[in-house]
Amino acid sequence: KRLETEQFIDQGLRNDWFTAHLQPIVSLSDGRVAGFEALMRLRHPERGILPPAEIIGIAEENGAIGRIGDCILSKAIADLAVISKLDGLADIYLAVNFSPLQFEPALPARLAALLLENGITPARIVVEITEAVLMLDSPVVRDVLDALSELGCRIALDDFGTGYSSLSYLNRFPVDIVKIDQSFTRSLSSDQPDVRRKSRMLVEGIRTISHQMGCAVVAEGIETTEQWDILQTMDVEFGQGYLLSRPLPLDALLEKLDEFATPDMPARRAAAS
Repeated sequence: KRLETEQFIDQGLRNDWFTAHLQPIVSLSDGRVAGFEALMRLRHPERGILPPAEIIGIAEENGAIGRIGDCILSKAIADLAVISKLDGLADIYLAVNFSPLQFEPALPARLAALLLENGITPARIVVEITEAVLMLDSPVVRDVLDALSELGCRIALDDFGTGYSSLSYLNRFPVDIVKIDQSFTRSLSSDQPDVRRKSRMLVEGIRTISHQMGCAVVAEGIETTEQWDILQTMDVEFGQGYLLSRPLPLDALLEKLDEFATPDMPARRAAAS
């Protein structure tokens, strides 16, 4: 199975099977789209979309992740340029996930060239990193993060609260956005009162610390209107999840964006669900 997956990765890179799916990130106060997260997908001509986690894991082991990352970055920025032409979406941002293996000195220059080519300002790009990147404690990683920040990009710390030393990273690295892990969001609507209470305390704690550090907060994995309402009352600014939209290819996303055009919040949430 591993050999087969490696073959799919190689064929995907040669035959342009890799694509970016975008998931909207919305303002929880009014439901308007603030940005999109780009997610890697490999569309096999016969088997359809293959499991992305498996693809990424093997690509990181065999060294293909850099080429895949470059491909997804290029396509996602091109998609952002298309979306930016729509009314009211000229300033939305794009969040892109980066593997630890992608943090090499040439990354900032490569990103800057793509942005220039597509007419996108660096301030509209959010570089999403996980604790795995920061745990490397590598001078190269730190230099690349500083260079991306100096370029004008923002840095988001993904899956916050699930690792060992996340609090120290807020102090040591140029983090602008904190993403609350979906496991916390899911627990907010747990059937167990004690779990709900503790989850609310954890989310409130993450929100308070993030805001005091000057970071915006995005809640991942919103699947119910109850979770949306709880997060909104807790002053969490942004959210994403299946309640709003699954990650979609560009054509499907452009159709979906019509649902976010109405200012009526209940109608938009009902349509999204």
